[in-house]
Order: sequence, then C-alpha cells, then structure tokens
Amino acid sequence: MHLHYLSISALIFIASFRLFQMASGSMSLRRLNIVSWFFYFGLILQSFIGINLAFVFGVEHYLISRVAEEHLILSYWSIAYTLIALPIAMILTQKFVWGGRVRAKLLAYFATPLRPLQSPKDSALLTFWGGMSLVALAATLYVYSVVGQAPFVALFSSNISSFEFAQLRIEAGREFSGNQYIRNLFSILLAPFVSYVAFAYSSLYPHNRKIKLWFFMTFATAVLAVTSDGQKLPILNYLLALFFIRGFIRGGFTLARIISIALLTVFLISLLYIVTTGHLEIGLAQGPIGRILMTAVAGVPLHFMIFPSLHPFLQGASFPGWLAGTLFGVEHARSARVIMEIINPAAVESGTAGVINTLFIAEAWANFGWAGLIAAPFIVGFVIQTIYNALLTLPKTPVFVAAMGFFMVNTVIVIGGFVDFIWNVAWMMIFLWILLSIFARQFLLSLGRQRQQHLQTSIPGEDVILNSPTHRLS
Repeated sequence: MHLHYLSISALIFIASFRLFQMASGSMSLRRLNIVSWFFYFGLILQSFIGINLAFVFGVEHYLISRVAEEHLILSYWSIAYTLIALPIAMILTQKFVWGGRVRAKLLAYFATPLRPLQSPKDSALLTFWGGMSLVALAATLYVYSVVGQAPFVALFSSNISSFEFAQLRIEAGREFSGNQYIRNLFSILLAPFVSYVAFAYSSLYPHNRKIKLWFFMTFATAVLAVTSDGQKLPILNYLLALFFIRGFIRGGFTLARIISIALLTVFLISLLYIVTTGHLEIGLAQGPIGRILMTAVAGVPLHFMIFPSLHPFLQGASFPGWLAGTLFGVEHARSARVIMEIINPAAVESGTAGVINTLFIAEAWANFGWAGLIAAPFIVGFVIQTIYNALLTLPKTPVFVAAMGFFMVNTVIVIGGFVDFIWNVAWMMIFLWILLSIFARQFLLSLGRQRQQHLQTSIPGEDVILNSPTHRLS
C-alpha cells in the first residue's frame, strides 16, 4: 500500500475535474455530454479508481498481481499525466481551432427542440434510413446464417457451460468465417445506428404509428446484431445510447432517470454475468464490479511489463494492416491481443480468450514508447474536442442527435485503443452514411420535382383547373 499517495490522487482528481469542466462546458449530470461522460466513465470509473485501488490501497487483482511495483508506479503516474494533459489538449483545441465558449454551445444544444432537417415530414430522409434499416436486417440475418450457433441463442436454448459459451464467443467473433465487412459495418455498426435514428424520429413524430413500428423493428434488429458474437458490453452500450438520445431530445437528464438507468445497468450486468458464467461474484476485484473498476485498467501495467522487456515495441503495427505495412513496414498486431497471447497462451490456444483492452495510453506506449505515451493525450484530446464541437454545431435533427448518442458510447477510451482515435473505420462510415442520407434526400427531392413538372407539362390546363375558384372551394 502507498496511502501517502492518497492526497496526490485527490489533488489530481480536483485539477482534472476543473480542466474538464473548462473543456466540456459543464460537468453537471443533468447535461451529460461526450467530454464529461469520457471523464466520469472512461477516465475515473474505469481507470483512475482502479489504479488507486491497486497501487494506493494494495487491493489484489488476478491480472495486476502479475506485475512488479515499478510497473504499477509507472502506470499510476501515466494515468495521472493523462488526467491533466488530455483536458489541456481539449482546451487548446477549443481556443485555437473552434473558438467561442463551449458552455454557450452546450446550453443552446440542450435548450433547442428537436426538428426535422428541412421539410416538415422529412419524408426523403425517412425513405433513405428506412432502406438502410432493411440493409442492416439483411446483414444481421446473414451473420446469423454464417455463425450457425450464436452464443446467446445456444446459451438459452441448450444450457451450455461457461467454457462452451466462451468458445462460441471466439468462434462467432474472431473466427467468423463470413464477410467481415458485412458483419462489422452493416450489422454490428449500422443496425444500432439506424435504430438510434428511428428512435429520434419516433420522438419527433410521437403520433406516427408507422415510425413507431419502424423503431420496434430496428430495435429487434439491433439487439440481434450486437449480441451475435456473445459480448456483453455492446448491448449495454446500445441501451445507454438510447438513454442519452432521449436526454438530448428532452433537454437534459433528471437525477431520477440517471439513478434508474444506473440501477438497470447494474441489474443487466449482473444478469449477464450469471447467465454466461453460472455465478456472480461481488468484490472490488471480482465479478462485474471488478471488471469495471480494476480489470479495465489492468492492461496498463501489463503493457509496461511486457513492452519492451518481453516483446519489442510494435512500431506502428497496431494500425490496420495496409497502413502498418505502408507507413511502418511491419505486420499488423494489436497490443491488446499480444498481451493476451503472452499472459494466457493456453486460453488463446483453446479459443476461449480474446484481448485485454485498456486505457488508450497503453497501446500508444506499446507502439511508440515514451514518444507515444507523451503525445497520445494531446492527439486524443484534439480528436474528441473536434467531434464534440462538430456535433454541437450541427442542427438538432434526429440523424445528428443519433450521431451524438453514438459518439457518447463509442469514444470511451478503454474499449479500442490509441489507434482507434487516429484511424477509425466505424466513425468514418457513420459520417459517410449521414452524408449519403443528405445527398439521397436532395436526389429524391429533385426526382419529385421533375415528376411534378412532367405531370404539369403533360396535362395542359391543369394549373387553370387547380387554381380556379370552383376547385379551391371543393
């Protein structure tokens, strides 16, 4: 234990909170936003608390106990550095790139009512996203046809063991034999996003039964899509995104709603642990609590232990294969997978282990050493603040509110890695689909105008009839 570090941790937390308040515009729970959620969930709940439990209070954890004290010390100070450098990068980005007071933008965003993009009914946009929901449904059905025995389906229908469930997870995820692009982009990514759009439209047009039915269809498709590989987190992220979108539309989050969604999340996590492992452990280092507080940060000291002592620095290998080869001349390798292969090779060999995801600075260290560790918070801070400002600046329409909900749960810093903030195909596809929806709207509207002009020119005298006093009275 290093209890004398407790006062340092308190000072770091206070300083970081104040800096994030300047970067986000508000740290109020009633106005949760991308930056404040990033701080509360990713940095504090999944990183800073865990490293303090392990280093300051000496709480034992099955992964962290493998590392030497020097790696824990390095992890502690690296996370502390991130807590300070990250919001500074955001503040500088706000000042020199975006300008203006971000607080005013945030307050205006929550105060602005949801509206259609341009036309009162947004029929052209609804046509586009309705078509995309059919694409997502087809892609999800394709995934299930390839997987054959989906983990959760097998779990509830065949009563398989937790070991068999873990094997099915790896087979459905890492060993998926079908087209990865269809699975990742058009099922796992597109299905939830279309559902977010449908949910926002159902709020904009609450009395439209067709739109409500559309949302229920996309809801079912999204649940099937995000659970196809047996992971627990995606379904929770999907439901959280719906909660965030609802709060953005209604102008804020009430304390009662936050408490209820927190309790619901705890219940779902506990339920998923019971059905997938057959038991539920309660403790700071075990079960769902340990998974959130300590396991999520355990990868940081493991990265310091393994790179470069047990494995050479990756030198950019965590970028996609074609980028890693072109820019750095190395073969693709994610550090989270390398860590798992080293600390638990038997589980990797048996097909029951995947990766050890953790705070983004770990992957930056694994690839570029000290240079990556120092630069990573500034790069990530710039990216997050840019996305945040862009979404606050865009009109508050169902599609853009859906994008805000998507990025609330997909900029969490312990799921992917440092590279995902530089090259992220999922984010690019979301922006591409939004652009396509706007272009498709213009195209459909132009077709409608051409058809109307054609009808008017093909029926001489129609304008005279339509504009006659008799017709107006009928």
